[in-house]
Amino acid sequence: MNLTRTFDLIPFQLSHSPNAKAINVKVGEGWKSYSTQELEKQLKTYAHFLIEQGIGKGDFILLLPKAATLPFVLLDLAAQRLGITVVLVHSTTKTEQLGNIVDQTQAKAIFLQDEMLVERYRDTWGDIPYFQIGGSGSQRFHTTLSGFSTPETSDESYPSIHEEDLSTIIYTSGTKGIPKGVMLSHKNIMANVTAMAPLLPLKPSDRVISFLPYSHVLERTALYTYLCLGLEIYLIEEPKELAKHLYGVRPHLFTAVPRILEQMYKVALVAKTEKKFLGKYLLNWAFRHGTKYKEKKGLDPSKWIKMLLFRTLIFRRFRRAIGGKLKCIVVGAAHMNPAISRTFALGGIPIREGYGMTETSPVVTVNRMKPGLNAYGTVGLPLPGVRIKIDQPNEEGVGEILVKGPNVMRGYFKEPEATQQVLTADGWLHTGDMGHFVKKRFLQITDRKKDIFKTSAGKYIAPQLVEAHFRESRFIDQLLVIGFKRPFLSALILPNFAALAEWAEEEGVHWTSPLYMVLNIKVKDQLQQEINELNQDLPGHERIQEFHLLHEPWTQESGLLSHTLKPIRPLILGQYEKEIEQMYQEGRQ
Repeated sequence: MNLTRTFDLIPFQLSHSPNAKAINVKVGEGWKSYSTQELEKQLKTYAHFLIEQGIGKGDFILLLPKAATLPFVLLDLAAQRLGITVVLVHSTTKTEQLGNIVDQTQAKAIFLQDEMLVERYRDTWGDIPYFQIGGSGSQRFHTTLSGFSTPETSDESYPSIHEEDLSTIIYTSGTKGIPKGVMLSHKNIMANVTAMAPLLPLKPSDRVISFLPYSHVLERTALYTYLCLGLEIYLIEEPKELAKHLYGVRPHLFTAVPRILEQMYKVALVAKTEKKFLGKYLLNWAFRHGTKYKEKKGLDPSKWIKMLLFRTLIFRRFRRAIGGKLKCIVVGAAHMNPAISRTFALGGIPIREGYGMTETSPVVTVNRMKPGLNAYGTVGLPLPGVRIKIDQPNEEGVGEILVKGPNVMRGYFKEPEATQQVLTADGWLHTGDMGHFVKKRFLQITDRKKDIFKTSAGKYIAPQLVEAHFRESRFIDQLLVIGFKRPFLSALILPNFAALAEWAEEEGVHWTSPLYMVLNIKVKDQLQQEINELNQDLPGHERIQEFHLLHEPWTQESGLLSHTLKPIRPLILGQYEKEIEQMYQEGRQ
């Protein structure tokens, strides 16, 4: 059978590679496995449940998941089988924005993950039926669902759905007003799935974990791809338990955003302080070589010995802690520091960076596994069937990235003007990202078009690249570069307090709490030393001259991080306006 519609995935798996552990969910201290046959049976039950609620083809339902859970996956696919448009909304969406989305879509039902979301949004949907499908308050949904026996139905009893039909609307995060609803057809999504599946180094029954929010388009499409390949999928509801499940499940692959891998990298860096002299020397030696690692065909004996030493003496414990079976980590949604990717690769954990956006279902490019088809510092090669061109390139070849292909969205829901602004008449999507081609074929992103700024000296700054460079420091957790129409660059910095605590113990610095440690002159001096060292690798106009230390992190709950864990620049600049002005006053003195 051809894979052209999302709900074909389970029948496709059943006919090609049925799996006794197709989806696995945590129950107590163990895992409960659902076979492909059981998933197909459950899908029919969920479809019958939706029909009994009076929801059918042409209607809309809202899903607000925090993570990928089995009920959300089943609801998602069952609804699409009935021609119901699944509207995915991030669980961090502002209350007034959700109210606007409910009004715009005229949703027939709302499904939320837990009590906290119900309490937050209860006043936004009026008389629309809602169901809590996780947490202690989910009894209503499960009691209702358990009242339905699996009906004896055939494909003929379901409505006819075409690949060009609307499959889903995903509302992107917005800093103000109503987020835009990206309309994706079955063809858009499945073009991405069928293009990505052959590129993953996996075979049926390999294990993968899913822990990013299900509203995250990358995670949802990745999960669809896992179903296509017949893999064992382990659903992680609590991302904070990721480390435990990596060790227990021993996955062969997972998807991540750069911040998660940066945190893993810093765990290894902090380990330096726990080693004696020889251990520290080996770690420093390994990380120096790691940042310069290159994948090449053929055998270089000296490099092979270094790699063996690194993997055996230094990275073995780290690999074991994350399962020891990883074939690849696929990363996207933000810039990935190539030094981190190289170090992981030298340690035997390949990272492959890709690029995409909700409007492209989402993948546009990805680095491949084979040597010669991966370039660190780039987001890789276009997917089969996807075309890219650089619009109005400057003398360095940098311009706005335009994309065309079967994965490009139909448009923004009920926003024809916004759609016309980004989609040309002949199908090219203006991504709003700036980039160019490296080695004539690898795409490199420089930054978001709207985020690139010019200093008062006329120098252009791509903040994402600069920020990633400074986050190499084990002492820096979060960082935002500032400098629009300013004489120099400054930064807001949240220190890595775990690393600082280790350092303080070594240096005999009395440790209290983050609130007071950011005011400690010795802590400031240590951060200044880190900044000075990292500044040496950058041209003068990209160097940070002043910084302000923060004691509280930016989070999704505070509204200062997006669902992909990227800082929301306008909101952060507004919140810390006073501190920013003070930095520039001090810098002029």
